[in-house]
Amino acid sequence: MSGPPEKPILVATAFDASGHVSGLAQISAHLIKKGYKVYFITGPNTKSMVERTGAFFVENPFPWEEVMAAKGVGKYHDNASIIKYIFGDNTLTAHRVLKETLERVHKDHPGREVVILHEAFSGALGPFEYGAPLPEGYSTLPKAINFHTSVYHGPNGSVPPFGAGGLPYDPTPDNLALWQSMYDAMAPAMADITNHYNDLYKTLGATRPMPGPFLDNILGLGNLTVLATSPSLEYPPCALNPKLRFIGGLPLKPIDQGFGYPSWWPTITANAALPVHSPDKKKVVFVTQGTVHRNYKELILPTIAAFADRTDIIVVATLGARGAELDFRSGTSMTTTTAPANTFIVDYFPYDAVLPYADAFVSNAGYGGFMHGVMNGVPMVLAGAVADKADVCARAEHAGIAVGLRAQEPGEEALRAAVDKVLGEPAFKERALQLQKENQEMDALGKIESIIEELVGKV
Repeated sequence: MSGPPEKPILVATAFDASGHVSGLAQISAHLIKKGYKVYFITGPNTKSMVERTGAFFVENPFPWEEVMAAKGVGKYHDNASIIKYIFGDNTLTAHRVLKETLERVHKDHPGREVVILHEAFSGALGPFEYGAPLPEGYSTLPKAINFHTSVYHGPNGSVPPFGAGGLPYDPTPDNLALWQSMYDAMAPAMADITNHYNDLYKTLGATRPMPGPFLDNILGLGNLTVLATSPSLEYPPCALNPKLRFIGGLPLKPIDQGFGYPSWWPTITANAALPVHSPDKKKVVFVTQGTVHRNYKELILPTIAAFADRTDIIVVATLGARGAELDFRSGTSMTTTTAPANTFIVDYFPYDAVLPYADAFVSNAGYGGFMHGVMNGVPMVLAGAVADKADVCARAEHAGIAVGLRAQEPGEEALRAAVDKVLGEPAFKERALQLQKENQEMDALGKIESIIEELVGKV
């Protein structure tokens, strides 16, 4: 009697940065526990993250940080150059490594089905979609799940244009006309990026150009595109795309049992244990600048300064990197050179360790951090104007879970007013809990496994 059918081999590929790798890494860890074998392609910066999942690490050696420095590309303030020369030029290496890995899998596991898990900005899959030669041993390209790690980019004027400062979603006739005119105005710049990609794809053997703007096309790669969020956190027209699947936010990961909490942590837990109406109970505001873009003058220092004299609030700030330190000597109205009495600062702290104790979460609107806030049911104050941050602010505000400031340096007064608004209006917490429940019930990891089985005909 034959046993159950063998599970397909999974080949994951992601751009070498934590925000692009972490979601697929968490998915891979879950699937490996379910009996799947995963080959995971990314770069050396995120090798340890991948290896902790149990996946087989395959290196993409593209030195994107060196390329960035050589071309003088500002890390967050020149989106077009980043898309062209970092994500784009990475395509040449990423595609080659994916092709070689697929050939290796075919040789090592002849006859086994293969499914590609492709992070949307990986760069590896696109050339195949436009006619580049298949890997040896394959008569058709394996089924592919395209995993996107940010907001959805609308393909037309039905939603505000991505990168236009986080315009609010208000589809009046006038706004629809405005959005379409903005798309039209952006068309030459988008065409330049698309042409750059088409040139790259052609060198890899592509036989036809992508038919439209690059940002639209990357969300159409593979058999379907997955968003690890719920429809309530996107604009309604996005749900009409037949290739799009919402799977809900990825579940919270358990805190490492060996994690060392800071010496002041009992203050936070003791405060949480107080009765809700106790006069001694304080509100906890957690603030982070993220783990990559760590200019503390933009958000952390002004948040600390905004509440330095408040006896009803505790501020917890994480600096996002082990060994990092905070300089109080400039950038705020404070005259002190040390943290105020109501403020606790730690160099690195897992979001999911502190967010269950937080009443408000202040962040620079990185999408991963935003979804941590959602999955912990914490209302937010989001600030940011570069990369996708203003667009994240706009969606969070539209969903009713946050005040979106859409500014890179919002300043003390704006931060104080926004946090007080979130803390003072119960609707924010109520909505945060609704969205947490909605995303939890969608069962993201279970949905991914079901999608894989669907693609290979097991359901």
